[in-house]
Amino acid sequence: MPGAAAAYQQQQQQAAGQTPADPAAAGVAAPMVAVPPITSTSQAILATPIPQVPLAARAAPPIVDSQIVQTALTSSTPVFGQTLFQGAFAQESFQSFNPDYQISIDDLVDVRLWGGLTLATRLLVDTQGNIFVPGVGPIHVANVRNGDLNRVVEGAVKRVYKQNVGTYVSLAAAQPVKVFVSGFVRRPGLYGANSSDSILHFLDVAGGVDPLSGSYLDIRVLRSGTEIAKVNLYDFMLAGKLPLMQLRDGDSIFVGPLGPTVTISGLVATPARYEMNAPTPLKTVLTMAGANATATHVRLTHNTGDSRRAEYLPLTSDLSGVVVQPGDEVELIADRLIGEIIVQVEGEHLGRGQYVLPYNATLKDLLDTMQFSPQSLREGLQLYRLSIAARQKQVLNDMLDKLDAAVYSARSATADEAQLRTQEAALINQFITRARSVQPKGQLILTATADPARIPLEDGDVIRIPRSNPIIAVHGEVYFPSNFVEDDKLRVKDYIGMAGGPTQIGDVDKVLVMKPNGEIRMTSIGSREKVESGDEILILPKVERKTFQFSKDIVEILYQTAIAAGVVLRL
Repeated sequence: MPGAAAAYQQQQQQAAGQTPADPAAAGVAAPMVAVPPITSTSQAILATPIPQVPLAARAAPPIVDSQIVQTALTSSTPVFGQTLFQGAFAQESFQSFNPDYQISIDDLVDVRLWGGLTLATRLLVDTQGNIFVPGVGPIHVANVRNGDLNRVVEGAVKRVYKQNVGTYVSLAAAQPVKVFVSGFVRRPGLYGANSSDSILHFLDVAGGVDPLSGSYLDIRVLRSGTEIAKVNLYDFMLAGKLPLMQLRDGDSIFVGPLGPTVTISGLVATPARYEMNAPTPLKTVLTMAGANATATHVRLTHNTGDSRRAEYLPLTSDLSGVVVQPGDEVELIADRLIGEIIVQVEGEHLGRGQYVLPYNATLKDLLDTMQFSPQSLREGLQLYRLSIAARQKQVLNDMLDKLDAAVYSARSATADEAQLRTQEAALINQFITRARSVQPKGQLILTATADPARIPLEDGDVIRIPRSNPIIAVHGEVYFPSNFVEDDKLRVKDYIGMAGGPTQIGDVDKVLVMKPNGEIRMTSIGSREKVESGDEILILPKVERKTFQFSKDIVEILYQTAIAAGVVLRL
């Protein structure tokens, strides 16, 4: 697509008379990626004249309306309740009947009589609200509570059969109904179900409340144009309360428009926009959102009126009189001073694995507390820090982004070169994908001259103490990466030779010698530099400058990954 985009831009420039049609004639490089065939549709698009914008208009900076930006940010925040309707209510029909259910026309009733009269049948409630029991006659059951159904029918039977007749009656199936669902739902329409089904079933069948425009507080049930019930779904989501109602043919469920909202963010269990039509105590709002126990302060921003006002309140203060208005923003924050930090110690030592130190503790404070073993290599002390690892990762990603952009914006002078650059782009994309998965270690290099008293520790730091071990590791672009016992007579070249020598793509002029404390020394394969215990010799791959157009950027990334993560990447 980048090649197609470049071709489209070139066609635009030709249409505007800015560049000649032949790139080679004007010295303009062709796109690196092959351009797909131009269809009749794309020809029509490319033939469309491009309006010329005056230079002054192009140079004028855009005017940003802060209210528009704020509205865009708010609209991207999820609405509380938008995950409620996902099809689970629509898949199940409510077959059980509560005792308060009122018998309706077209309901099915199972009637069993035994003794002097034997009968087992299923009867339909007719249009007059009766069931006809053979040998007894019509019995009016419409609007009778389900809990009273057996008593009513038994009373009618006993008026005919005074004794020796037992009665058992139960509701078999509720009346099928069709209900209109309208308002701000995803799929308004007429839907069929049972009269015993809940309002959630009908809303879910209709796709649920539209989270961008529908209300979860204003849901009305209308019968013949008259409101018979109003449902607040927040009561159901927060407390499990849902009014039971019996729907009839022709009833309407109407979802009103989304009302004013309050945005709740930060350290809460459910950050979202909460619909609130009236001023609400702050304590109630925090309970709804599930305030995190680690939060210490709340930032309340009032957006009503001509100007925004902000309050910054500690959660330990009296919040009983604080009220949240519709349109406000509530953010929970952990604003506390760090009194102590936890530092992890790994490797060769005799002390604990973790140390709790004051916030302003230094490396010297930790070293004075730790217990080294006789095998501890003190001069090889390593310090790994989360903030450094995050920064290294950011730098690496920035370099990869730069390389990625350069690949797709490169030009070629000929069609053959464009094809070669296309193949190069595929290789570099694979290289970028692998490089993005690299996780830097975040090591802070502790040189021999570093003063531990001037190195403050941070929470989460990891101190690693290597073991004094006469081992020299050789890896990277060698045929047989290996570990060797230190020999004072051997140098860099000798160890590389013992590992089989550099591979064909190994860069013999770019050899890294990595010290146990993380120091890096650049040398070459012919160096007679002395290698000490615990050193690592790393040969980086060679990047052919004639083959790759972006060899300089690739080499920089290779060094970054090798130093920050000890990883050697290949193209």
